[in-house]
Amino acid sequence: MIEFQKINWKLHFKNPEAAQADDFFKVFNTWIPDSPEIFIDVADYQHVRDGTITILVGHYVDYALDEMDRKLGFLYSHKRLMDGSNQDKLQNTFRDFLNHAQKLLDDSFFKGKLNFDTAELLFFINDRALAPNTPQTLEAAKPDLIQFADKIFGKGNYTIKPQANSTKRFGVLFQNSKPISISELIKKI
Repeated sequence: MIEFQKINWKLHFKNPEAAQADDFFKVFNTWIPDSPEIFIDVADYQHVRDGTITILVGHYVDYALDEMDRKLGFLYSHKRLMDGSNQDKLQNTFRDFLNHAQKLLDDSFFKGKLNFDTAELLFFINDRALAPNTPQTLEAAKPDLIQFADKIFGKGNYTIKPQANSTKRFGVLFQNSKPISISELIKKI
């Protein structure tokens, strides 16, 4: 068994042209005041390719407009150690991720503009020492990933595709045969 820590989630946009870095910079700055999270800064990395473009850096969690693997999306990165079972950690981080994805959709900068492609959901662990990208890690993580996906997508309604490139962090792509809205996903948690 593997202990899940430093959990990351990413959803890609159906319409990446609507996700402008300057808008994310402005929106992320509105998340700082009155937040229970301890946010440190919003940074612009538009000069970097194939990675984070705009990031809201927090003490526990980072939120980012991300272009990893040349696919634009919303990235959630939980950075601190968490207590509880793997299922607790998956559900808690996924709930937080979805709530913030919905917050983006509801924001006046993006209302009616942004759309997430919920047919694919990327999960990865941002710690190569804890979770090397090997077949052994996948086998150890699979029972928890299947239990989680059965609850979220329904048994038999998804596939799990591992990150095949061993130079990348351990992760899987959930491919959902029946895309679900963010609000419906939130209800399933």
